[in-house]
Amino acid sequence: AAGVPAASGSDVRALLAEGHPEAAGLARQAGRQVGEVLATVVTLLNPGVLMIAGDLAGTPFLTGVRELLYQRALPRCTAHLDVVTSRLGDRAALVGAAHLVVEHLYAPARAEERLEALGV
Repeated sequence: AAGVPAASGSDVRALLAEGHPEAAGLARQAGRQVGEVLATVVTLLNPGVLMIAGDLAGTPFLTGVRELLYQRALPRCTAHLDVVTSRLGDRAALVGAAHLVVEHLYAPARAEERLEALGV
């Protein structure tokens, strides 16, 4: 990795966007390692969708994930599996935080408290 001048995931994302070949190779290799682990997860849980997100979630990384995932997971578990990337991008944390706030504010117990305070 000495030939890839990156200190963070966003640096790697920028190199990938520029088409840096060594960064793409390393991203694919990282995807293969993740795919090996996900093959076990998919075999155990048999999900319909597997969403990949983060700074590396581009074509080279996904290619590596899919290579190992489809090699190692049971075919019955991957026959109808969709491997997709998050469409939220940099907004994922903000959207997640907003959902947590909404879930807290409108949880049944909180709604009951507000109704009791109103005398309803």
